[in-house]
Amino acid sequence: MSTPAPDLEPFIKRWNHTHKQSVRLLRVAPDDQFGWRTCETAMTLGELMNHLWFGERGLVEAALTGEIPQQKPAPKTSTEELIAAFDQSHAELVARVAALTPQQLSEEIAPFGGKYGTMTRESLLQTMREHEIHHRGQLYVYLRMLGADVPSLY
Repeated sequence: MSTPAPDLEPFIKRWNHTHKQSVRLLRVAPDDQFGWRTCETAMTLGELMNHLWFGERGLVEAALTGEIPQQKPAPKTSTEELIAAFDQSHAELVARVAALTPQQLSEEIAPFGGKYGTMTRESLLQTMREHEIHHRGQLYVYLRMLGADVPSLY
């Protein structure tokens, strides 16, 4: 991996920490509850867990290319398989983001087809972390409702 631009080092450190916290929580998810949901209109446990790594992958890809990818990877159906895919994807994405220059980070992109205007690549990367943290909070609630022994938040 190349050494990231100095401006990226703190971001990548926080991003890796966010990922580590998410994986720590994912580890307690029971495989036999992937189809469970809090209510009829909510994502299932499995959908929410897959959404963590799909969201990271999609938003980082959008930050890198300027467009949200149209295809998602195949959803994983076990906790072990999901964590392995999330870890591998995360490592690949970190390496790609670390190669960005300060100029590339400050470029304006319209990743949602202009529907929400433009933003910098850096802003979209920050949004990606917020997205993961938001859904991790939902995952804490799901797992607590299922009686899982969840790790501490910090």
